[in-house]
Amino acid sequence: MNLTFDKDLSIEVVRTKRRKTASIKVIDGLVQAIVPDQLSDGRVEALIQKRTPWIRKKLREQSQIVTPKPKEYVSGESFTYLGRNYRLKVSRGTDPKVKLNGGYLEVGLPKKPKDGDIRSALAEWYEQHALDRLTEKTSRYAGIMGVSPNSITVRDYKARWGSCSSKGEISYNWRIIIAPHHIVDYVVVHELCHLKHPNHSPAYWRSVRREVSDYEVFREWLKEHARELVI
Repeated sequence: MNLTFDKDLSIEVVRTKRRKTASIKVIDGLVQAIVPDQLSDGRVEALIQKRTPWIRKKLREQSQIVTPKPKEYVSGESFTYLGRNYRLKVSRGTDPKVKLNGGYLEVGLPKKPKDGDIRSALAEWYEQHALDRLTEKTSRYAGIMGVSPNSITVRDYKARWGSCSSKGEISYNWRIIIAPHHIVDYVVVHELCHLKHPNHSPAYWRSVRREVSDYEVFREWLKEHARELVI
């Protein structure tokens, strides 16, 4: 079922028996309403009419998002780490090594590097620093919150920033280390709260709010800037 409002607003309606409540998603300029199978067409239309101002606001925001240009991995390019921008500086004739030096992210490579060597060196550096900083932040917040994760790892997730298993194993998307400190802290708290509440219940979000009072702002930031957290 597809609904059209004012010619310029088209919405796909997906009915499902697994849903008890309706929700509306706006992703990459496409609007989708996921509704319970038994909800009447009239109720669906009324819901969408009510949410139309919010839908249009989201569409405007997404239309203003600029997709980052692919990196060329050459000296002078900008790379971000914990919210700060650093200029890439590539040097030759040294052992493969990456380090922060002042305002530069320096990459030392052999005299004859292969295609992809610079990105591989950067990815390894980011992953290791992500593990170090996220372990540090997780341990600090775990002490404050009175919880104890069984393990902390980083992974190359495609569509999530973190995960907490039923065994208390926390893993993070290493790319989150590109974001500012306060965004990283929110993700850490988000996963640690799952040690108390293995769901996204009201009690869970109250637990998040106790540590990050304006978490909604940070959650929205992640939705809007996810495409920028790449190397």
